[in-house]
Amino acid sequence: MQIITNNHWRNLESGYQLSESERSEFDYLDDIEDANFIRYKGHVYDLGEFVRAPEPLSTDWDGYTADSFFSGLVIKLSRDGEQYKIGLYLS
Repeated sequence: MQIITNNHWRNLESGYQLSESERSEFDYLDDIEDANFIRYKGHVYDLGEFVRAPEPLSTDWDGYTADSFFSGLVIKLSRDGEQYKIGLYLS
């Protein structure tokens, strides 16, 4: 499996930081103000879309979300839970 990342830490965003059009994409959330979001290549993702990473990913990454059968995103959260690193995985 190949993971592409620049290893930069980024700040998580709260719902109030999103634009109205971005907020409308997450109308399934009851309390969007308290939700956490990440940005990757012009897209906004709800942190709740990520699930715990299985072995062997879990040694370096906390979670992942699949885009297809062969690709998706992996995420690493900081110890304080305020920042994240993100990468693209390809198999």
